[in-house]
Amino acid sequence: MANPIMLGSDDQYPVQFEMLRDAKGTLTFNDVRDSQQFATTDKNAFGFITDVIWTRFSITIPEWNKTNWFLEIGYPLLNNIDIYIPDADSNYVMKHYGNHIPFSKRDVDHHTFLIRLNNEPGTYTYYIRFQTESSMNIPLTIHSLKNVISEINVQKTVFGIFYGALLIILAYNLLLALYMKDLTYLSYAVFIVTLILISLELNGYGFQYLWPNAMWMNDLVPFVLFLTIVTQTIFSIMYMNFKDLTKSLQYATYIYLGIIFTFTLASLFLPYLLSIIVGAAFCLPGITLTTLSAIYLMMKKSREAYFYALAFSFLFAGVILTVNNRFGLLPNNILTLWGFQIGTMFSIALFSLGLADRMNMLKKNLEEMNVNLEQKVDERTKELSDAKEEIEAAMEELEAINEQLTTTNLDLQEAQAIHLKDMGMAAHLQSSLLPKRPPQSSMYDIALVYLPKSVVSGDFYDFYQDGNDLIGVGIFDVSGHGIAPGLLTLMAKSIISVTFIEQKKENLTVVAETINNKLISEIKDIDNYITGILLRFKEDRIEYINCAHPDIICKKVDIKRTGKILDKTGKRISGPFLGIDTDSSMDASSFQELTFKLKQGDSVLLYTDSLTESTGDGGAEYGEGGVMTSLQNAPDSTAQNILSHVMNDYFSFTSQRELHDDLTVVLIKRK
Repeated sequence: MANPIMLGSDDQYPVQFEMLRDAKGTLTFNDVRDSQQFATTDKNAFGFITDVIWTRFSITIPEWNKTNWFLEIGYPLLNNIDIYIPDADSNYVMKHYGNHIPFSKRDVDHHTFLIRLNNEPGTYTYYIRFQTESSMNIPLTIHSLKNVISEINVQKTVFGIFYGALLIILAYNLLLALYMKDLTYLSYAVFIVTLILISLELNGYGFQYLWPNAMWMNDLVPFVLFLTIVTQTIFSIMYMNFKDLTKSLQYATYIYLGIIFTFTLASLFLPYLLSIIVGAAFCLPGITLTTLSAIYLMMKKSREAYFYALAFSFLFAGVILTVNNRFGLLPNNILTLWGFQIGTMFSIALFSLGLADRMNMLKKNLEEMNVNLEQKVDERTKELSDAKEEIEAAMEELEAINEQLTTTNLDLQEAQAIHLKDMGMAAHLQSSLLPKRPPQSSMYDIALVYLPKSVVSGDFYDFYQDGNDLIGVGIFDVSGHGIAPGLLTLMAKSIISVTFIEQKKENLTVVAETINNKLISEIKDIDNYITGILLRFKEDRIEYINCAHPDIICKKVDIKRTGKILDKTGKRISGPFLGIDTDSSMDASSFQELTFKLKQGDSVLLYTDSLTESTGDGGAEYGEGGVMTSLQNAPDSTAQNILSHVMNDYFSFTSQRELHDDLTVVLIKRK
C-alpha cells in the first residue's frame, strides 16, 4: 500500500491513488479491501472506458489537527461514485454520489463532488468505486475547510463573470437582430445559447442550480454538444462570405452540417457512450473544415475572415484540449478540464468585436453616402440650411433636456414618497410588535431603553412568558441598516418567540440550534445575519446563551464588583452567528450554555454594540470599561434608576451626539 498523505499545515493536497480495474464490474468492497492487485498510477484521466475503476489512498491526520478536511472529485460528469469512509475502528460507511443521484443528496452544495472526510486524528484508508458512461476523469484533491470556502468564492466569481458576460452578449445580439433585421446576429445569439447550455452541462452548474432533481438532463450532454456544433456551423455560414468559398468547400460544409444534424437527433436514442464519443470526435472534422474556409477567405482579403479565424482559434484550442483530455490523451489540469470554457470566453469576445466591426463598416459606408449627398445640397443652400439646422437642433436639445429634467424630478419625488411611506409602515409594524415595557415579575425588576437610529431599527428584544410567569428575555441585533434588516427583525422575533415557548423544557442549546436552523431556512439567500443573547429563568437560576453578541455585564452586590459573565475557565461565552450556515455539520454543541444565579440586589446588563462602540469628543470608544464603571457606580435602587444612571453616563461621554447605530439596553435586577 502506498504511503499515506500527511495532512498538516497546507490547505490543499493532490491525491496520488492506487488503482484496480474491474472489467466485469462484479467486485465488491470486501473483494477489493485487502486485494493485492492495486497498483500505483500517475494517471487520473482514462478516456471513455466501460471498466469499473476502484481507487485507494490513505491519509494521516495529526493529533494537533483542528480543521475539517474535504475530498474533491473535480469532474462533475461521473455517473456513479461509491466512497467507503472509515472510522477510528476501521469500520466503513458507504456513501453514494454521482450525477445520477439528486443534487440534494450531496454533503456540500457544490458543482463538483465535495465529500467530508473523517477529521479525527489517525491514519485512514479510503476506497472509491467509479462507474460512468462519460469520460473516466477522476482528479482527486483534499482541501481544508478554509480552502473549500476560498475555492467556492473564486469559482462562483469566475463563472458568474463568465455566464454574466455571455448573457449580456446574448441579450445585446438579440436586440441587434430585432433592430437590424439581420439573421447573422440571431444565429450568433442561438450559438451563444448552446455554448451556455453545454458549459452548464460540462461544469456541473446546470445540475446545481437549474435541474437538481432532473438527472436525465445530465444525459443530454451528447445532444447539446451536437446542437452546439450545428449552431456554430450555421453561424459560420451566416457570418463569413460563404458564397465566396469554392463549390467544394460549400458542398463539404452542407454535407457536414447534414451529418451533424442527423447525429443530433440520433443522440436522443443512441447510448450515451457511443453518442459522446462520436460527438467529441466530430469536433475535429469541423475544426478542419472551418480552418480551410477561413484560410481561403483570408487569402481573398475578407475582413470578416480575420476576426473569424482569430476567434475560432481560441475556441478550437479549447475544444482540442478538452477532447484529448476526455479520450485520456492529456492529464487533468486547469487547461484540459476547463479549456472549453476558456476558449469560449475569448472567442465570444472576439466574435463580438467582429460583429461590432461589421456594424461600424456599414455605418461608415452609410456616413460616406450621406456626406456625398450633403455636399451636393450644401452647394446651393449651405449657409441658410446650416444656420436653420443648428438653431432647430439647439432648440430640440434644450426641449429634450428640459423634459428629461422634469420627468426625472417627478420620478425622484415619487420614489422618495414611496420610500418614506414604506419606512413609515415598516416602523409602525415593528413598533406595534415590540413590547412597550417590561412585564412584571415576582423575582426580577426589569428596565428597558430602546433607541432606534432611524425610523426602522435593526435591534429587537422580547420578553417570554408562560401564562403570567416571565420565563425568559432576549436581545438581538440584525446586521445592516434600512427597511430590509428592519423587516427581518419581525420574522426573526416571531421565530425566536415561538421556538422559545414551544421548547421551554428543552436544553437552551437545543432551543438555540432550532432557532438557528429555522432562520437559516428562511434567510439563506439574504446577506444579513443576527447576533443575540437568550436568558431563561428557572426558579432562582438563569440559563444563558450568547450568539456572537456583546457579553453580559453583571454587578455583584456582595463582593462589590462588576464584570463580564465568563465560564469556569475564565473564557467568554459565545456561539455562532444566527442565520448563517457556516458548517452543515453544526450541532447543538456549537452553542455554549451557562447557568448562573443572581443574589438579592445583583443585576445584569444586556445591550447591543452601539453602547460600547459609540465615541466621545476625542474619538475614543465608550467601551466595555465605560459601561462597567458606570454600572459599578450606580446607586442601589430600582432597575429603572440604575439604568437611568448608566444612560446618563453614556450620553455625557458622547456629548449627546447622534447615535451611530440602533441602541437597546435591558437591565435585570434580582429583587
